[in-house]
Amino acid sequence: MVKQDGLEWIHDTFGLEPRWTVEPKREIVESLARKHLTLDGDARCEVQFYAQGAFNKLYRVDTDNGAFLMRVSLPVDPHHKTMSEVATIKFVRQETEMPVPKIIAFDGSNDNDLGFEWILMELMPGQPLRKRWRKLPTRNKEELIKQLVHYQARLFQKKFEGIGNIYETSGEAVEPIKKLKTGSGPISAQKSTDINKLPFTLGRIVSLIFFWGDHLMYDVPRGPFRSSHDWLHTRLTFILTDQERILKDSDDEDDIEDAENARNIAKRLLDILPGIFPQSETESTVLYHDDLSMQNILVDETGKLTAVVDWECVSALPLWRACQIPALLEGRDRDEEPRREDYAVDEPGDKDEDELTPDVLDNEGVDSLYWDHLLEYEQTQLRRLFITEMERLQPGWVEELKLGILKADFEKAVHDSDNGFRFKIIQEWLDAYNNGESWSLRKRMLE
Repeated sequence: MVKQDGLEWIHDTFGLEPRWTVEPKREIVESLARKHLTLDGDARCEVQFYAQGAFNKLYRVDTDNGAFLMRVSLPVDPHHKTMSEVATIKFVRQETEMPVPKIIAFDGSNDNDLGFEWILMELMPGQPLRKRWRKLPTRNKEELIKQLVHYQARLFQKKFEGIGNIYETSGEAVEPIKKLKTGSGPISAQKSTDINKLPFTLGRIVSLIFFWGDHLMYDVPRGPFRSSHDWLHTRLTFILTDQERILKDSDDEDDIEDAENARNIAKRLLDILPGIFPQSETESTVLYHDDLSMQNILVDETGKLTAVVDWECVSALPLWRACQIPALLEGRDRDEEPRREDYAVDEPGDKDEDELTPDVLDNEGVDSLYWDHLLEYEQTQLRRLFITEMERLQPGWVEELKLGILKADFEKAVHDSDNGFRFKIIQEWLDAYNNGESWSLRKRMLE
């Protein structure tokens, strides 16, 4: 493993997990907040732990001038992850009307008193959508989806060339290539900055598979990638290398069987890669938040969007990948609204101790299956609304969605090719493709 101060990778039941070997010191978080918020020693500056993500810890900073968040990051991809996240947030804030946090200060190095990279930003108002969803009237949910369509349509106009992450040109951009090129479409009637003059450039990609475990040590291209072919070929190289190592070092029969299956799938995907993704010239790409989930969308009590958060590892991806239904609307098709009276009563006494936490939603006396089915029904209706609204604002986006079905299925197969629970369905999809048959892998995975 590559040495990453403050970080170690632990093997557990479900594979590798990142762990903190050193806890960030709260007094240093306070000191940094005071310095960058220009607070003297007598001014109020209260710091408390707020939340934890896979690669970061969040600390809330309360002052008389407002509330802020200090986001302290594990060095999973030193320097690049922080610098790209900062640039991405600034770009979205500058080029769209999407509400995202204002960056107050940041340090893309761990050579500081805290010993970690950090970002100080304003604390955005609102609560995660998942906590308010059940109480929102249908019309409020529809208005929220229309807001998201508008923001996605705006991002569709801001095109890059190549696949990677964005960095500030005025800062320490990494391996820059061509700058942005101006998009076009029905929304272009609105005032838009000439993005060829913006201080952003495309650089190496910051993506989970590129830094997971000891992947930082692998001698592979890291972008910016010229084409989907090159990007996907590198991802399959990671998977094949991992499986070969397991086959060489492991004595566990289950691990060996899984590695052989994953290696077989990856090789089959490599075989058909050129037929689906020719090595063409540099592709147009757009910034794509691939976890636009209910947890990362903040809303007020009426359901109005107040912020979109968690912009780490957000890359500029090909149009066939970026023009996809957002994560909060993904789900099984359900055309018939479930009737509450058809479901069992939820007995409070049936709850396990670890289920009784603030994050668990109140089932209001009805079995949780009702809420699952109701959500599927609502997602089905709102997906249609999303497409209808996008067709009105940015028909090119909808065209890319329709044209990219096979490509998006291929990428999903790559993503899950080392997932033992997905082996059979991916192999069936590959067999069908080779036999000239056509069905959606992603849709089948939801069934």
